[in-house]
Formats: sequence, C-alpha cells, structure tokens
Amino acid sequence: MTPECLQRIALETLKLDCVDWQRINSLTITGPATAFKYYIGAVAVDDLTSADIMRTMQYFGQNLRNVVELNLAYSNIASMGEYICLCFATVYGGQLQIHRASMSIPCSLVNFSRNIKVLELTLDSSAARVLPSICGETLKMLKLKRVPLNFAWHHFRYDLFSRPIVFRQLTILHLSFEGKEIAYTEVEIQDKMASGARCCDQLCFPALKQLSIEYCTPDCDLLYADLPFRELEKVYLFGNFDNICHCSRLKLSWVGDLRVEIHSSEPGETAEVYKVTNHLFADICIGRTASLLYNIEPFPLDPELIRWANLTKLEVITIDYTTLCKLIAQLPSLTELSVHLLEFGDMVMSSSAEDLSLFISADPMLAWGERLVTLMIIEFDDECPLAVRLDGVQALLMHASALSRLFVSESMESHLTEFIDAYKNRYDHLANIRLY
Repeated sequence: MTPECLQRIALETLKLDCVDWQRINSLTITGPATAFKYYIGAVAVDDLTSADIMRTMQYFGQNLRNVVELNLAYSNIASMGEYICLCFATVYGGQLQIHRASMSIPCSLVNFSRNIKVLELTLDSSAARVLPSICGETLKMLKLKRVPLNFAWHHFRYDLFSRPIVFRQLTILHLSFEGKEIAYTEVEIQDKMASGARCCDQLCFPALKQLSIEYCTPDCDLLYADLPFRELEKVYLFGNFDNICHCSRLKLSWVGDLRVEIHSSEPGETAEVYKVTNHLFADICIGRTASLLYNIEPFPLDPELIRWANLTKLEVITIDYTTLCKLIAQLPSLTELSVHLLEFGDMVMSSSAEDLSLFISADPMLAWGERLVTLMIIEFDDECPLAVRLDGVQALLMHASALSRLFVSESMESHLTEFIDAYKNRYDHLANIRLY
C-alpha cells in the first residue's frame, strides 16, 4: 500500500464528527516542507496534504469555538503559511490568550484579543507594519524574533493617548533583533542617549522578572525604559561586542542571574572590552550569579587587566594553560569553568603529586580555585603529549580545593581516576571529585 493511501486512511478513520469539540481549547499545527502534523487535544493526524489542510481548517473553524491557545509552527511555502496564519488568526484572534507562531500576525487583523497573555512571534522585518494593534497590559510573556531595527512599540499602546506604554503584568520579555547594525559614531550614540527619553516610546515594565536581548542596537527603546532593576531575576545579553556595549548602559548590579555571550569583537575594541566587562562583572552584587561566554578564539585578553571580581561562571573557546591559570587567579568568585580547547604550548611539568604541590605553592599564578566547583575541559591540543596534558590537569586538581565535578574526555578519565585514587588519602579534597 502506498504512503498516500495510508495518509488517506488515517484521515478518514479520524472520525472528526465523534470529537467533543467543546472541550478542546488548544490547537497546535506543525509541519515540514510538504506536510503538516496536527495535535488537537488527544487527536493527531500525520502528513496531511494541502487539500486536507484547507478542508480540515474549515471544519475546525466551524466546530472549535473555544480555542484560546493557538500554536503555529511550519516550514511550508510562504503563501501557504500566510494563508494558514490568516485563516486561524481571523477565526480565533479575538479570543486568544496564548499565541505562538513561526510567523507574525496579519496586520489586517483589527480585532486581536484584548486578553492575550502569551505572545511568541517571528516578525517579517521587511514589512512596513509588523504587527496589528495589541493590548500590552494583559501580556505576561512576550517573545519576538527577527525584530526590525526600526521597531516601534506603539503596536502595544492601549489607546492613542496612553503614555507611557505600560506592560503591567509582563514578567518575561525576549527580543531578538535582525539585520546589520547601523554604524553610529560615538558622537551620534551620545546624542541618542541624551535625547532617548524624548524621541522613543516611553516604556514601563513594573513586573518584569526575566529580560533577554539579542543583538541590541544603540537606539533600542529598552535602554531607556522604566525597568525594575532590583527585581529582575534573570538577564541574558547576546551578540557581538558592540551589542553588549549598548546593553551595558542598563543598571544590572542587582540582577539575580546575569548571562552575557560575546561572539565577536574587533581588534581595536580591546580597551573598550576591558572597560565594559569590568563594569558588568565588578559591579554585580556579591551573592548574585554572573556568567560570561567569551566566544572569541584564541582568548585575546590580558588577565592582569581583567576586573571580573564577581563573575561566577566562565566559558571560553580556546585558551592556553598559562593564560588560563593567570585568568582564574583574577576571578575569586568563580564556581564554574568551561574550556572548549585547552592548549599547553611547550610547557613541561612533573606528574609527581609532591612535585606538583611544590610547583603550585611556588608559583603565585596558581593560587586560585578556592570556590571552583565545576570544571569542564572539552578538548585538548592534539599535538600536545598525553603526559603534559595530565600534568597540567593534575596541577589544577591539586589546588582546586572545592572542586567536586570534573568533565574531561574519555582518554583522560582513566588516568585522572588513577591519580585521584593514588593521592586522595594524602590530599583529602581529591576524594570529593567526581569525573563525568
């Protein structure tokens, strides 16, 4: 029997007339390039053709009257996806409380729900108008992808005269900007900062707990918004160094959990990198969680110029052993460290525990690790002999007195297990280390 016959049998045996439509309030539609899959309550239909989709949508619109959650995720041709979105948004848009879609809401929709609580959309950044009018006062979660650089918040204005735009119940906000950032001079940036409160939409987020910004621009309205900085539980900043630099204007000292990911920087920006990152990770209050992914290889910074006193988690891509040790010596609050590739260069050490202990005590750059709990080393330089790799890691273990979780490659695991078993009675903290 052909797959087409099986699909037809599956659709015909679904017995849509037997479904208790009144009890269904959530509708999810997903699909690959040439087929869709429906999840409606406990009912599922796989691999529907385009004709099936149209026919079934009409049936749903006539019978599913109580849908308040609509999830649309597809990868079909644009015209089909827009048609599906338009059909369902027209049928259910006025009553939705939760709407997630891999496309935007049709701007022609004039009566979108005034009770919307969760909204997750991928916008069409090329459109002149990216959203219809939406009530921001009821939103609890807002996630927007492919946000255009000129995005305006007036879409969420409750009425024509409401100022500022208040998101009274919003606790989670995620914005991911799209497009090549406009190159502003430093003077232009300063002018925008000075005039920001006058030229941009005035925003207020009194209940916000989690904030995520990807590829922030210098004139992003959020930089001038009324945010409850002392109440923020999580802040995630992602992008190139320029993007992070813009976000550093936010007052993040009291954030409970700050995560920053830097994925590129220009050689001429190094001095500014020290300034911005030192500001972020020295000002964060003690006892908070602050993590940094520095996705630039090899690690380009001088550890002696770093002032990340309250950084608790660090992830780097490629770094040499000497720089790593010097770096950790500058991070007294570090509890988790991840290294994608650790290089040793021409270093030569001894694998004797006694010699390693003397080596550590004699070298001030290795006076670190008192709070380090988790260490992950994903890869080592292939050209580095195994004996040198072992010596280096063993030296780290000897002084990381709080270490309890060690993640290394399988080729290293058995050797390090032997080392720990051989010396854990003499050095008590080694007994607390578990290898993964």
